[in-house]
Amino acid sequence: MNNIRFYIFVTLVAGFSSLNPVAIDIFLPAMPAIALSMAVEPGIVGMSIGIFTIGTAIGQIMFGPISDRFGRKPVVIFGLLLYIVAAIVAPYSSNIEILSSVRFIQGVGAASGRIIAVAIVRDLHTREEAAKLLSHIWMVSTFMPIVNPFIGSILVRYFDWSSVFICMAIFAGVIVVLTVLYFKETLIQKNLNALNPIQMLGNFKTIGTNRTFLIYMLIGSISVSSLYGFLANVADLLITQYKQSPTVFAGQFAIVMLGSLIGSYISGRLSIKLGINRVIKIGILITASASTAFLILTLSGIFTVAAVILPYTIQRVGEAMISAQTMAGSISPFPQNAGAASSALGFCRQMTGAMMAILVGYFADGTPFPMAIAMIFGGIVPAGIYFLFKPHIN
Repeated sequence: MNNIRFYIFVTLVAGFSSLNPVAIDIFLPAMPAIALSMAVEPGIVGMSIGIFTIGTAIGQIMFGPISDRFGRKPVVIFGLLLYIVAAIVAPYSSNIEILSSVRFIQGVGAASGRIIAVAIVRDLHTREEAAKLLSHIWMVSTFMPIVNPFIGSILVRYFDWSSVFICMAIFAGVIVVLTVLYFKETLIQKNLNALNPIQMLGNFKTIGTNRTFLIYMLIGSISVSSLYGFLANVADLLITQYKQSPTVFAGQFAIVMLGSLIGSYISGRLSIKLGINRVIKIGILITASASTAFLILTLSGIFTVAAVILPYTIQRVGEAMISAQTMAGSISPFPQNAGAASSALGFCRQMTGAMMAILVGYFADGTPFPMAIAMIFGGIVPAGIYFLFKPHIN
């Protein structure tokens, strides 16, 4: 694969992976306006992010085996179309319950992007190479959370909050066209038994009882859960409580997501040189330190924008380093069932994140404390798992 084809490939697969951040990050600046429009507490709108993520989790457990049977391309196109339909319907929601239901469906469609992206990389590369390529893909897709809140803030400023969903539909529509025209199927040998119920249960049992999968999955899932706690509460905290404008909020959010970009870059540079376990160790030390600092600031009563943004930015550096490495490590034992393994992994990651988003939204009290609890959980527990079970993975 020459350089031009490689960059096109990475950009397209990153586009698949960006369905989630587009659906969430453009939505963030609109959350206070949605809460006001639908006469609900901001935390309730934050909980809708968790409901969207549950849809993503369920979609991932479905799309992996389906893609092993029919190929990656038709599955991602179907998911994109479902995502577009939900985005078009969402502006017509008359209350938060309907909006959350539509977002659930959109989450199911969005699942096709991330799950197929991981499976595609595993179709083409070995473990260390997959970790490197996933890091590059996440680095490209990380630009989306940096740009998206600015787009959302501009839309909310000049149009109704419903315009953010139209933007989501347009983005996914462009990806559909590019997929149809430029993406070539990467699954050479389709698994004709992938949707056999007995085969599926057997596959998931094999995956779910594999020690390597479990260790990497738990580290990655718990680590990323702190991000979902942040997403559920940050718009209310910074826009409503700290009186930041949506545009200023977008800039602050971009700083945090810049940490993800830096972490992905470092991860891609080091994955082959150091191996995935050493990169995970570095990432864990960063996230544990940042989460501890944030909790200390919160318990000390230091409620400022900087006290929220700086620790989370550092945390994102470490979590981004952990993410690609644990994904590659989780699915590495299953070269013949990469789709099913990716599904199981995605389901666990998304459900963990969804529960964290719902809990933080439910307990939101106008202070950073719920976010601090989410962050310390996502920083300390993965460290404990890594150092306790590291001898059992290679």
